[in-house]
Amino acid sequence: MPPSIRRTAPLLAAGAVLLSLVAAPSATAQPTPDNVDPSRQTLAAGDGWASEGSGTTGGAAAKNVIRVRTPAELRQAVAGDQPKIVQVAGLIDANTTEDGRRIPCEQYAVAPYTLADYLATYDPARWTGPASGPMEDARKASNNRQREQVQVDIGANTTLIGVGRAHLVGFSLNIDRVDNVIVRNLRISDAYDCFPVWNGETWKTEWDNLVVSGGTHVWLDHLTLDDGDTVDAEQPRYFGELFLRHDGLLDVVRQADLVTISWSKLSGHDKSMLWGNGDTVVADRGKIRVTLHHNEFTDLVQRAPRVRFGQVNVYNNLYRVTDPSHYEYSWGVGVESSITARENWFELTAGVTPDRIIHNWGGTGISESGSWVNGRKTAVLDAYNAAHPEAPLLSTVTGSAGPHLTIYPAPSVPALVGAWAGAGRLD
Repeated sequence: MPPSIRRTAPLLAAGAVLLSLVAAPSATAQPTPDNVDPSRQTLAAGDGWASEGSGTTGGAAAKNVIRVRTPAELRQAVAGDQPKIVQVAGLIDANTTEDGRRIPCEQYAVAPYTLADYLATYDPARWTGPASGPMEDARKASNNRQREQVQVDIGANTTLIGVGRAHLVGFSLNIDRVDNVIVRNLRISDAYDCFPVWNGETWKTEWDNLVVSGGTHVWLDHLTLDDGDTVDAEQPRYFGELFLRHDGLLDVVRQADLVTISWSKLSGHDKSMLWGNGDTVVADRGKIRVTLHHNEFTDLVQRAPRVRFGQVNVYNNLYRVTDPSHYEYSWGVGVESSITARENWFELTAGVTPDRIIHNWGGTGISESGSWVNGRKTAVLDAYNAAHPEAPLLSTVTGSAGPHLTIYPAPSVPALVGAWAGAGRLD
């Protein structure tokens, strides 16, 4: 598409009514500059927290580009701290052998674990509290065998990027205590846990589609994150609780810092984005600085995001809720959190009121303005406080929103995000 059309197409899609409401965004609204190889693109100056300090360049300095097509090739290519550009081609399924044969959950199991025996051992009719003992040890060993197959540890100075309609299935991408990582243009689906653990009250799972655990200077861009073919709400119930298969879609934890998440789509998930580990993890103070802009969130039950301790800027995002029975909240205001929310657009189905957008998880305030709900400008924080007069939230926060590019009026968001967000948009 010619550059002039490319810059204006998202706005044309919005129609004359939208154009009368807001000024046309300039070329800075473009997620990818013209005439730039996306594999070597670096994060623009000022584009969120990940642009602070040394900025985020990923593997742009690499001499060669590596293209991968199998799980083993992927794990090997992203390892180590040397500059590297790794391109994913086609679909790669983590739970397959190198020659493409499917690995069923039973193949990871370590004796004496079987699901039937696990259920019999920890049936609440005869067992109280979290699972422990030989059967739980066997479950952990089985889980570790799956970990070796599905977890991919991404090294420092890496750009991992999809080519065309690249799709990773069953992987858990792990950015763990490394600096300077870019992940772009990938659909990442169904981080499926074969061996959930019974904690005495509910089933807990381990794998996130993508987790930044102690990593710094991380840019996550043009991603599509979802549960793929596995729907947690359709799983069987054991001990009266859903046998969940997924954990988070995109978590930022364990003193991770300086992260920008842009132009991505997340959909159909429960505990979607948890930023910060726990209410007592004071080591996260001054960390967990994340910018979230120009993303589309569809039918996320909760945590979009939920924040503890972090300084988070949430702007120009599109939120869609189509099922009131599968929605709890979007912005989770946790302990010592500083969430700045500007010019976000919400489409809420009947039965979901604006006060539900916010949930208080022990925080004191959220700085919110410019929100639009179902086509009308709405003071979301005022709606929350009116519904919760016993524990209102302040309209101020102690932390910083950090650097950011132009924040456009919320009515421009559906057209911009609809035109550019998600995987497969960079070629």
